[in-house]
Amino acid sequence: MTRKLHGLTAVALAAAAAFAGSAVQAQDGSVQVYGTLDLSADRIDKSEGNVTGTVQGLAGPNSVVSPEQKQTRLAPSMTRQSHLGLRGTEPLGGGWEAKFTLEGSVIADNGTMGNDGRMWGRQAWVALTTPGGEIRLGRQVSPMLAAYFLGTLDGIGGTDLFATGVALNNLQTYQDNVISYGLRQGAWAGRVSYSPNAGAAARISPVRSTATTTPTGTVPSSGSAPQLGQILGGLTAGAESGDGRGKTWGAMLAYLGDDLKAVAAFNRNDLSNVQLGLPFRVTPLTPDGFLPLFNTDSFTSYMLAAKYKFAFGTELGGSFYQGQLKETGDTDPKMRVLAIAAKHTIGSLDLIGQVMQAKFTNFTKGKDTGFMLGADYNLSKRTAIFARAGQVKDDRGNISNANPALGGAGLAGGPVALLVPLGSTEVPLFSGAGMNIDAKTKMIGAGIRHSF
Repeated sequence: MTRKLHGLTAVALAAAAAFAGSAVQAQDGSVQVYGTLDLSADRIDKSEGNVTGTVQGLAGPNSVVSPEQKQTRLAPSMTRQSHLGLRGTEPLGGGWEAKFTLEGSVIADNGTMGNDGRMWGRQAWVALTTPGGEIRLGRQVSPMLAAYFLGTLDGIGGTDLFATGVALNNLQTYQDNVISYGLRQGAWAGRVSYSPNAGAAARISPVRSTATTTPTGTVPSSGSAPQLGQILGGLTAGAESGDGRGKTWGAMLAYLGDDLKAVAAFNRNDLSNVQLGLPFRVTPLTPDGFLPLFNTDSFTSYMLAAKYKFAFGTELGGSFYQGQLKETGDTDPKMRVLAIAAKHTIGSLDLIGQVMQAKFTNFTKGKDTGFMLGADYNLSKRTAIFARAGQVKDDRGNISNANPALGGAGLAGGPVALLVPLGSTEVPLFSGAGMNIDAKTKMIGAGIRHSF
């Protein structure tokens, strides 16, 4: 749906001309409504976890804190992230163009908005495109997430295990307060970005509105109190402050050939000694209901990915991701993700297979290993029916960061299982199904996807 918008005021036209340093004439612009709705019916089977000896285990036995669960759901965003957006452009002449994008995440099974209920929680930016590149200001896709969008063979939905790495730190996905510069020359594209606070609150925890359901302890009655913190990238976490927390740099470089595509990306978040912990009442150790686990310094990550499409319809891809949280102690958790994917097209049918392993190379040495099989039947360019089946298994590794004041309880698990209850990952595995520590999550489902 496109609606024409005409004209600039004389004042705006004069300002644009002055900025360009040359004669710039206003032309017709346009505003477009666009989006995707992805909904499926699925079956989730989670085996009982093992939190014995961990901080989570202080809240009760495995059967209470990490129980076996079987659930049939109507689930959003399994193969693509459901969203609704507005975007507009206005040619200014001489190779100059003004742009904007407003885009929100849609939880289509219940009609609400994602990203903690933000109307434009994915993107809200204004840009000026020039012959020498594009400058954007506002909430944006990070260079790291942009690289995964270009590198994946699927669509960064809840079943896309290829993109596991970017989901481990929510400050690598959509970022607040961003200034970015991008350039496309032939098959090459690049982007660099900076934010004074991409979304780090004074404390990091799993506290938020709806997405985190993994039990982490006894949440005090003041469950929404500021001292309990919030997830990375939470609703108000991007409020700029003078302490430098959340300061973020990113970069992405891509080669986008007809058959070969290759991308590389870098991300760094300065966290300025922000405490990472759990909402947990252990008197007198945590009188305000917050149990600190780390004093964070920074998070640095990079990724490499490539895919190649053969003439006979098969596409192969692989990705490597590594990230490390620096903290004031000597733990410095380091995580690594390897993923391989294949896609084969037969007429209107796309067959997809993925395998993934995410692990801590130090810290708990826990790991998560998974596979996903899928099929998309494209009814048209905009509409498809799909099916997915797969599982992810967590091996919890060792107990790390044991706290004598808690009877030696510490942390265990691989990155996919552990980083949700620590407030680093926004949405648990398989569009909110999540997984228990030292357990399997299986899913099978089918659905409909429509883009407009």
